[in-house]
Amino acid sequence: MKILHVVPSFVPCYSHGGVVNASYQIARKQVENGHEVSVYTTDNCIERLKFKDNYNVDVDGIKVFYFKNISNSFKNKLTIDTPVRLIKYLKKTINDFDIIHIHEHRHSLAIATHRYAVKNNIPYVLQAHGSVLPFFQKEKLKEIFDRFWGFDILFDASKVFALTDIEKDQYLKMGVSDEKIEIVPLGINLNEYDNLPDKGIFKNKYDIDAKDKVILFLGRIHEIKGLDLLIKSFAKNSASNIKLVIVGGDSGFKDALDKIINELNLNDKVIFPGVLTGSDKIEALVDCDIFVMPSRYESFTTSGLEAMACSKPLILTENNHIHTWVQDNCGLICKFDTDDLSNCINKLLNDESLCIEFGNKGRQLIEEKYDWDNVVSEIETIYHNCMTKF
Repeated sequence: MKILHVVPSFVPCYSHGGVVNASYQIARKQVENGHEVSVYTTDNCIERLKFKDNYNVDVDGIKVFYFKNISNSFKNKLTIDTPVRLIKYLKKTINDFDIIHIHEHRHSLAIATHRYAVKNNIPYVLQAHGSVLPFFQKEKLKEIFDRFWGFDILFDASKVFALTDIEKDQYLKMGVSDEKIEIVPLGINLNEYDNLPDKGIFKNKYDIDAKDKVILFLGRIHEIKGLDLLIKSFAKNSASNIKLVIVGGDSGFKDALDKIINELNLNDKVIFPGVLTGSDKIEALVDCDIFVMPSRYESFTTSGLEAMACSKPLILTENNHIHTWVQDNCGLICKFDTDDLSNCINKLLNDESLCIEFGNKGRQLIEEKYDWDNVVSEIETIYHNCMTKF
């Protein structure tokens, strides 16, 4: 198959969240499976991505086209893409593809792709990655977008991918027909977690005592992630041998967190290593005792899967869509409440056998259900079914 992925940001811009990694992993696996895969994206990141030639950059066998945004700061402040030459290039090349996979749907790349896919009878699938309903931030702007473009992008898709049953319900609330919805989870490359590094490497790099406990967050430093709640809950634990490690790129919320940390006198107990990838990220996961994702809203936490692959227990808020199968299986679920989260942290810190039990169950679940090989095989089957209907 000749496959086109359309996504606002792509590797190496991991700081823009899980969609970047998910789209890359799917595309890379498809290349490994023998398909011809292209990605249309932008040069947007915290700092503008720079290449000798923004067209046809080879990324692990993927043909990636980084269209230049008119304004990088405009994109970062208002999340509005302004990709130069995208429309012209789409018109020229769209008939080269058998199937198109749009990641997220409230962006200008999706508008243009939808227009020319429909015009040229090219089937496309849409994966909203948890952004189906217009809520939390910029609700009015999202509603305006949907009125002019969003509903058409949803309704004209051959299939839409939901990460969970909760996201499926959101598609239904938006008016998408049930038969168009496929539940397709995210995954990880399990082979990357078969031979884990020795314990202590991450702690040594960041001057953490070998006997200290580590609570780990891994994701964007954004208001939606609930890190203010995590820091306040962490402060309720008076033990001196616990460190809170917040791994990820700043999406405009770190200054607010620094203020809370200063007010609570936690400067020597909270560590910000920045964005970690590859072996550096796995070293952090190996050295943590508990993985926490305290989100105000979360459709799916890939970093949680990575923690499970390292046999670590999870703590999630009930706002995370995967809480239904995490609770008392591979971790604990709390309300979005300082005391409740603090109690869950204390429970796991003081019950090593429960941590081991949750960790073992989490690893087993990853092996059975969340390996990228299995997920991408399912996606390719859906592609074929969409193509036969055109």
